[in-house]
Amino acid sequence: MPETRWLRCHIDKGMFSDEVAVTYPSEGSYRTSVFVLRDEVTGEGEHGRVRVHVTTRDGKTFATLPTPQRDMVTVAAEDLTE
Repeated sequence: MPETRWLRCHIDKGMFSDEVAVTYPSEGSYRTSVFVLRDEVTGEGEHGRVRVHVTTRDGKTFATLPTPQRDMVTVAAEDLTE
């Protein structure tokens, strides 16, 4: 069963007033960059967090992002908070 957590990420301005661009990880080479609704994030810049659903399979941690396509990315456990 997925649990809801917060994923540390980089947050930038989106194309529309009700969305933001979320890039993970917040530093270094990115694994994913997507647009999400502003209500799904806290913070800004390198100190942002996005609400995700977390699952673990075969020893890997995956986060499902709040996008219409439910984009999934492998994440580091230390990037997740309550």
